[in-house]
Amino acid sequence: MKLKQTNVMFMVLALISALVFLQSEAVDRCPTGNINLVPGCFDALRLASDKDYSRLSRACCRAVYSLDSDTCFFLFYPSPAYSIKIFKNICLNVKYVPAGSRF
Repeated sequence: MKLKQTNVMFMVLALISALVFLQSEAVDRCPTGNINLVPGCFDALRLASDKDYSRLSRACCRAVYSLDSDTCFFLFYPSPAYSIKIFKNICLNVKYVPAGSRF
């Protein structure tokens, strides 16, 4: 009887530990502070996800590259989530909008 109680307590402790760990993993791992500082960058990234690169600027791409994590995903509703790697690759191959030009 004592052995069963010990096993049950161990399983409960393991479950609680796992839940606490998973909750701490839910912290925002994709801080978008630099992207928020570039006016129109989110809109440009949303358009770039639809293959419209006309508003993508050098400053926006610098903000994209400033993200340390390659596991970030952007969700542009109703489109699927796009990995930050996609936007980093787009930024490598895009011709930037000249500074001060009108869209």
